[in-house]
Amino acid sequence: MEHPTATLQAEALAPVDTTSGVPIYRQIAEQLAAHLESLPVGTRLPSETAIARRAGVSRGTAVQALRELEHRDLVVRVQGSGTFKASPSPGSFTRSLDAGKLPSFSEDLERAGHSTRERIERCESGAADHETAAALGIEPGAAIWAIERTVLADERPVVHIASALRADRYPEIDRDAIAAGSLYAFLEARYGTAGRPTWADEEYSALNATAELATRLHVPVDRALLRSRRVAYLADGQAVELVRSYMRADAYRVRVTLLPGEGDAAPARDVELRADLPATGAT
Repeated sequence: MEHPTATLQAEALAPVDTTSGVPIYRQIAEQLAAHLESLPVGTRLPSETAIARRAGVSRGTAVQALRELEHRDLVVRVQGSGTFKASPSPGSFTRSLDAGKLPSFSEDLERAGHSTRERIERCESGAADHETAAALGIEPGAAIWAIERTVLADERPVVHIASALRADRYPEIDRDAIAAGSLYAFLEARYGTAGRPTWADEEYSALNATAELATRLHVPVDRALLRSRRVAYLADGQAVELVRSYMRADAYRVRVTLLPGEGDAAPARDVELRADLPATGAT
């Protein structure tokens, strides 16, 4: 990314329309995106506080608008420095965002040209443990859906996913419908656009495959895997899903872009997940 030389002022934002039915954060995001089209890479965006003050919304709504742009790879956010127009992303990344939708593994792999299916290994109601309850903002013991599935790309297992969803938000789950497409596609089809998670907080770490994961992913025991923990939210900010994903390290890798900072500081930002599927016939 080039060093920032321009600044987009909050005064460029027009008033939001509270009667349009379009979420306020998305209206703000679309306005910012339209302004950025004609501005150079590295342009600094207004702060969350400035956006909130100009639009007459909460700071949380402004933060969500900037996250929307970040998910669409239009901006990069640097802690302590601000938000800037991003450089065009080289290549094709599986964790891309399509029209503001939070991606699913299956949809991303299909977009990249792979034939996919989800093998459902568990789909049943249960009770939230303390970690799940804390992540979803519910009481321990509250009803959840526990869903475990393995995503296959071209009939090769590449990621195992364990999800916990709020049963009060999703009273019905159709195992067969998920297997025929993806979990997020099912949620959108059954509960409408408002029922599909739109943004998430996600963390990545590494671990060695347990015997169970080795069997599900067709790798040797103790083979290195990439692990992610995601809390997914609806557009209104409600946490609805806690997800743990276990990815084959020969199929996925994380790319980190290092951005120029002030002086000697060079903060790391703009982390993306790239698919590097093994050659056909690999186990």
